[in-house]
Amino acid sequence: MTISNLFGQKFLGRTVNKYVAGGLAAAALVLAGCSTPDDAPPEPLGDDRVGGKTWQAIGVYTSPESNGAISENALVVPRVVFGETSMIGSTGCEHFRAEVSYFSDAPDSEDDSAAELRKADSVRIDSIAYDTEGETGSVECSGEMQWTHNNLSRLYVEGNEFDIAVDKNNQLILTLQDDLVNSPAIRFVGL
Repeated sequence: MTISNLFGQKFLGRTVNKYVAGGLAAAALVLAGCSTPDDAPPEPLGDDRVGGKTWQAIGVYTSPESNGAISENALVVPRVVFGETSMIGSTGCEHFRAEVSYFSDAPDSEDDSAAELRKADSVRIDSIAYDTEGETGSVECSGEMQWTHNNLSRLYVEGNEFDIAVDKNNQLILTLQDDLVNSPAIRFVGL
């Protein structure tokens, strides 16, 4: 082996090591830049925060003493879908259709002015109608289903306003605006 070949291999070896080390450092920076902090708000699914998908109720929290969780074994699960001016769904025992208005607390929105669904921070039920027969006829409602229905139908009433929040698990939370410390809330998961 000649001295020039030996020097060339050594030089090449050092250059390759520099490139590998530099590449690993760059990859680490790129990966760090792609991660999100733990306290960052969740990214909405689809175009809207709450619109355009079905939400299944997984908890109705009416008081600090109650568990509020809805069993996964329920025969008919409560659900809701939000539209631009409507809210349709089921309490598990009865279907309903409501006309709603959305509001935003954003600084650029006017006081008491209606907001579009994707920018809304709160929703008000303007009117609501329950259908006891539903799509498949009368539903036998008892036990946990009756408890869930009773609590949801007490919350889903004309004039009630709810704060809209999406938590870090991408679950929707509607909290009744009633000025209580432990306001009733409904937790949903997107389907």
